[in-house]
Amino acid sequence: MNNELQSNAVQRYRQGKKALILNILINLSLALFKGIIGFFARSQAMIADAFHSFGDLLVNLVVLAGLKTAYKPADEGHPYGHGKAETLAQNVVGLLIIATGGYLIVSSFLSLRDELLEPPASFALVAAVVSIVVKEFLFRYMWKLGKRVNSRALLANAWDHRSDVLSSTAALVGIGGARAGAYMGYPPLYYLDPLAGVIVSVLIVYMGVGIMRDAGNELMDAMCSPETMEEICAAAMEVPRVNEIHQIRARSSGPCLLVEMDIGIDGGLSVEEGHKVAHEVENKLFQVRNDILTLTVHIGPSKRTENR
Repeated sequence: MNNELQSNAVQRYRQGKKALILNILINLSLALFKGIIGFFARSQAMIADAFHSFGDLLVNLVVLAGLKTAYKPADEGHPYGHGKAETLAQNVVGLLIIATGGYLIVSSFLSLRDELLEPPASFALVAAVVSIVVKEFLFRYMWKLGKRVNSRALLANAWDHRSDVLSSTAALVGIGGARAGAYMGYPPLYYLDPLAGVIVSVLIVYMGVGIMRDAGNELMDAMCSPETMEEICAAAMEVPRVNEIHQIRARSSGPCLLVEMDIGIDGGLSVEEGHKVAHEVENKLFQVRNDILTLTVHIGPSKRTENR
């Protein structure tokens, strides 16, 4: 790993660590707040939402561990660096979100089977609103930070906050509906509280599956986006005496790229000249993309005989 990449990795870890410590403190406070309110307000949706926030503490620790490992430089045992530790963390976050959604589904279904004698207390609505506002702020904060430092783990953590927004919104709708039922003297509306929990729990599971699918693609060394591939090819073609790109392979390793490409040059060039062209391509790409960790350029005779 070059000095610039290592410096960026250290800065990413420091910024991510600071943000995650803030997340841990807020999640712990929210979980206790929602748990106490849910217990005294007799709201199944709010109690389930509190458990979700407790689960977020584990998510934060997983992401923090992934960031700490990912910023380590390449070594003899890991010549491609430790960037995929972030992808592993992303995968675990997706799994935890799915597990949380599954728990909420079961919990809400069990509540639907029970005879609800009274609706949740109205002050449970305040806890739901507070949770929505705080979690939406954390989602936007972590999403912006994750995009800025190009961290899959932080982006996954942001989506975990968005799942909290959904669960708290469901709690708000359910509690509000149940309270409306009490006001109108219509007890069946009491079931809106656990029913809202079922609906949003399914959305949370779907979100977790999407996060795991994205992480799985990187772990399986899927190709980078077409836009990234086009940018790399265009930069290589700007180098004098590069006639064509025969093949390019680029995959992600956390925030970094691992790139291999075959270029076509004039077959009449000497080995030394061809080697020089390959180095010029490498220098060009390192200038254009500061996230390239390893770059291998193979040369071969092009189908075109003329020089550029």
